[in-house]
This record gives sequence, structure tokens and C-alpha cells, in this order.
Amino acid sequence: MNPTKLRQATVKHIENEIKVIKETEHEIAYMLRNGFLDKSFTHENNKTMTMAFVNKRIRKMEDIVSVIKQTYDESPEEQQQVIKLRYWSNKNLTWDGIALELNMHRNTAHNYKNDFIKLIAKRLGWM
Repeated sequence: MNPTKLRQATVKHIENEIKVIKETEHEIAYMLRNGFLDKSFTHENNKTMTMAFVNKRIRKMEDIVSVIKQTYDESPEEQQQVIKLRYWSNKNLTWDGIALELNMHRNTAHNYKNDFIKLIAKRLGWM
């Protein structure tokens, strides 16, 4: 397998994390605000184990959010525009629509997205 080639499942996972970054931030804040424990995570017999699980989950969520934000902030403006239109706008544009709106070829827009996802995967250690 090519070391620079991501599995399709990994690409989809990263794309989903990008799409739901705001919800993830809200979930982290909720969990922290409520003393790390949400009723859906409590276990009657072992709160210590539950706390460790929730803390680990929060750390992973924070890492993913941090990497996405850092990668976005460090990206060129054109790439940021592609990511914003693809994942955070309510326009539901196709690649042709994104390319038309940003006045670039659809392959360029798609390459910006692929490069962004690969960089996130590398930074998270998933590649």
C-alpha cells in the first residue's frame, strides 16, 4: 500500500470530523462544564474507570479539533475557501459549483481538499 494513500474510510472519517467541528466543540464544552461526566457515560460500579474513559475521549476530541483548526489557519486562502464552501457552508455545492464560485478548475478545488485531509491525517498520526 502506498504510504501517502489514505484508506477511503479514513478520508470519510476526517471529512466528518471537519463537518461537525462546531458540534464537537460544543460537546467538549458540555462535558467539561458538567464535571467531565455525562449521564450517558456513568457506570454504577466504577466511576474511576468512567472518568478515565471520558477524559481520554475529551483529549481525543480536543486533539482532532485542534489539528483541524491549526491546519485550516495555516492553509493558503484559496484552500481555506474550498474547505469553507465544502464543509461549512449551507450551499451544498458540487465540486463544479465550488470551482465555479471560486473561479478555479474543479480538479484544483478537489486537490486542495485532498491535501488538507492528508495533512490532518499526518498530524493526527493516522497516516
